[in-house]
Amino acid sequence: MKKRYFIILFVIGLVALSFVPFIQPVRPFIQLPGEIWPGSQNWPVIGTLLGGMTNTFASAVMAWLVIIILALALRSGSRTADEVPTGFYNFFEMVIEGAYNFAENIAGPKVKDFFPWFMSFIMIILITNWMGLIPGWDSIGFWEYKPHFYAEKEIKVIEDELATAETAGEQAFADYVAGLEARYGVEVALEDGHLSHETEEEILHVLEHEFDEQNLGDLRVNGLLVRASSNATSDEPEADEEGRPVGYSSEAADWTIVPVFRPGATDLNYTLAFALIAMVMVQYYGFKYLGARSYLSKFFPFIAKGFGQEVAKNPIKAIDPVVGFLELISEISKIISFAFRLLGNLFAGMVLLFVMAFLLPIANMAFFGLEFFVGLIQAAVFGLLMLIFMVSATTGHHGDEDHH
Repeated sequence: MKKRYFIILFVIGLVALSFVPFIQPVRPFIQLPGEIWPGSQNWPVIGTLLGGMTNTFASAVMAWLVIIILALALRSGSRTADEVPTGFYNFFEMVIEGAYNFAENIAGPKVKDFFPWFMSFIMIILITNWMGLIPGWDSIGFWEYKPHFYAEKEIKVIEDELATAETAGEQAFADYVAGLEARYGVEVALEDGHLSHETEEEILHVLEHEFDEQNLGDLRVNGLLVRASSNATSDEPEADEEGRPVGYSSEAADWTIVPVFRPGATDLNYTLAFALIAMVMVQYYGFKYLGARSYLSKFFPFIAKGFGQEVAKNPIKAIDPVVGFLELISEISKIISFAFRLLGNLFAGMVLLFVMAFLLPIANMAFFGLEFFVGLIQAAVFGLLMLIFMVSATTGHHGDEDHH
């Protein structure tokens, strides 16, 4: 039987499985911030500094490990490369050479400074984006009890409101504490302006019960995870000593899964970090190529030599400080543009794949191909814009450059 018949049968099987009730995908539980691995809040370093290990941070770490392994593999290959390299090394040599020639057409002789940043950003962002297309990457994870998750979020709100009430005065603080006691029916004990551990546990228990009655979950466990009916009970799977489910019950509507990994670019922290690094290096090369005074005169023209004489000769030059201020605002807005462009496209792609898998799984065969190219295009756009901004920052007012 030819290969194409296997593919046809595979596609027909996917279409058929899409309509089998007991294996239809669950409705995704989507949130913008990266989810914290349950229990990682108590880890020695990560728990203290980061508040826990987020799945987007873990994904970024994995991408860096892939980059390091790739670099070491290519480095070892370069030492023994033949005059006509082949295979793995030859492919990457072709890619890097093509990218270098492309960057050189834009940056000219400055490409030696700019290319390492240009190529590194493309590779890291590209690998991070494509990792999200690995089956199970953002769907295999830890069990989490949803009412407890919502209750913890409510505790954080209470802590913030406590801090606000404390700054408002003793009476406002006392009134707020009294309101908590009336609302949750517990005696509120405080430690250094925060809820004591015992009080927090009592309030958590009350909140969990309230959220549990609202039946916020959407999973049923019966050998497979499927959508729960609207009247599903909240019987929990059999749990181990740490509260993690180890068995199955007929229905468990209040449990969900926190993915071990989630595409790094779906977290604003990730995209903002790259945006800040990119724009810091843009400013660095601007100072390096033009000098401090010449570069700053782009934004503050009045510090340039002979500015007063130019205004005297041509009064229209008096508006240059306003133009420079707008240029400064534009430079800052590039950080926002960088961060939200990458975040918006990758997060939207992730949601699209989740929704299509819920509606008609077979359709994801087409959307996976689309997201493959979106991941590539977004990485290339990020690197290209950074390269263009670097070239623009190192170019003088009249296209001439001061070489220092």
